[in-house]
Amino acid sequence: MVLNGIDIASWQSGINVGTNGVAADFVIIKATGGTGYVNPDCDRAFQQAIKSGKKVAVYHYAHELGFQGTAQQEADFFLKNVQGYIGKAILVLDWESDNKGDVTWAKAWLDHVQSKTGVKPLFYTYTAVLNSYNFSSIANADYGLWVANYGSDAPQGYSQPNPPASPYWKSTAMYQYTSNGRLNGWSGRLDLNVFYGDKEVWDAYAGVKSGSTPSPAPQPPKPSPAADPTTAGQHFSILQDPKFLQNKAHLDRFGPVGNKLVVEGWHTTVSNHEFIIIIDRVKNKELARKEVKPIARPDVKKAFGLSYDQVGFKTEFDLAPLKGHSVIVLMRATNDPKGNTAGGFQDFYETRWYHDI
Repeated sequence: MVLNGIDIASWQSGINVGTNGVAADFVIIKATGGTGYVNPDCDRAFQQAIKSGKKVAVYHYAHELGFQGTAQQEADFFLKNVQGYIGKAILVLDWESDNKGDVTWAKAWLDHVQSKTGVKPLFYTYTAVLNSYNFSSIANADYGLWVANYGSDAPQGYSQPNPPASPYWKSTAMYQYTSNGRLNGWSGRLDLNVFYGDKEVWDAYAGVKSGSTPSPAPQPPKPSPAADPTTAGQHFSILQDPKFLQNKAHLDRFGPVGNKLVVEGWHTTVSNHEFIIIIDRVKNKELARKEVKPIARPDVKKAFGLSYDQVGFKTEFDLAPLKGHSVIVLMRATNDPKGNTAGGFQDFYETRWYHDI
């Protein structure tokens, strides 16, 4: 038997995961990131899912950009904010930030959480990371694997595919097979997952005591203010060239403010020019472009050990010409002064974060 479910973060704030909401056997909710981020919608979604009889997991995003800490600092921050969920939800470490190769850090986090709770967390990452570093210490310590691999990532509903082959683990607990799931009750994209077990197996991972029924958890400490649509996707993982690992990009802010569309972020690829291009994601058509002047980002320089810090950008576009379009951002480093591809270029599309203008 398998279970079907979704994972959500603050950019899906308000999603109905109750009895009459999005269909799911389980809901996985981002709780915290680094040492300072708390998902403002976590507890609402958790309580709604529990009340409707769904299974629940909560995850911590390791090394959240701007909130990076030691493994113990981040584990303690996570535990402080999910105390009411322990023994009711599977605990998860989301491993996809700037320290992906630091396996010792990841295992220290997992070990610390287990020592404090008596529950073994799941370890989440994607296949490219699994194939790049040696995670045998985590697998041999019997931490379950939740792995992501999207293939074509075409729009789809639930399915029960076999998981991809993973080194170090003999079996996979859960598989995230698309970030482009489409389900009734939510108009946007959803991550879809299959859990290879029944509800009793889920409860075993969560550390639910035999014969007990999860009850609503107490409200965790007050989180940050309600989600701002211009920052709702800022916690997406960093975009990276699989061949040239030093080339990375990230959107920090994106969305309508007044009569403007604001775009902020960073791009580490070295080039003569940086252009921000607005794309209609449905028609795959360019709508607008602007060259941006590099901004110092010492935080990015420090995080990735760069020798330069002029990697940031900040710009805005008139909103009126974009009306009626569903837009995404293309970040282009190029040697062409017009922003085209002549002379060498590097494109990063942020397809996970879009706005219907």
